[in-house]
Amino acid sequence: MSGFLTLEQQYIHELNRGSYRAFDALYTMYSRRLYAFALKMTKSPADARDIVQDTFVRLWQNRENVLPEESFQSYLFTIARNAIFNKMRSMINSPVFVDYIEYVNEAAVSEDTTIAKLEFDEFRAKLEAAKKSLSETQLKVFELSKEWALPHSEIARQLNLSEQTVKNQLSIALKTLRKKLSESAGMFTLFFL
Repeated sequence: MSGFLTLEQQYIHELNRGSYRAFDALYTMYSRRLYAFALKMTKSPADARDIVQDTFVRLWQNRENVLPEESFQSYLFTIARNAIFNKMRSMINSPVFVDYIEYVNEAAVSEDTTIAKLEFDEFRAKLEAAKKSLSETQLKVFELSKEWALPHSEIARQLNLSEQTVKNQLSIALKTLRKKLSESAGMFTLFFL
């Protein structure tokens, strides 16, 4: 490492040692950019402010582990992106939506999370309507397996069924839903197969 440090690297060295002054300086350097990023993703000023705050709280909690030679901006924006996903998870209360947003993000299908959320909401409405055609057991097995990602053994234990019955009920449920959601086949496949 060369003897010359950027101002940002100097701040990070000081932050590692618990300097509030350095923390404030880094906050001043990055809070506006983080807010703009969070606002673009959430479309909510209140959520964007929360995400900036969460990001800097996490930064302070992990201050001793921040590496001055690594990209601080990437580090900070990764924390912010995770905070956005956590916020969405708490808003939607379903891991499936988070998986979809991550898929959209990674595939660069759309930078507009609002469009992704509308598509997802439309799909969820169709799925909820289609789920009404399942028996009570099929519905429980489907939700526990595909929406909450529980293993067959845990579903069998919770519902007091054999694992084979869980597999059979899930197979029937998937066939029924696939038929009912034929026009949303791509989204159904993405989530549930």
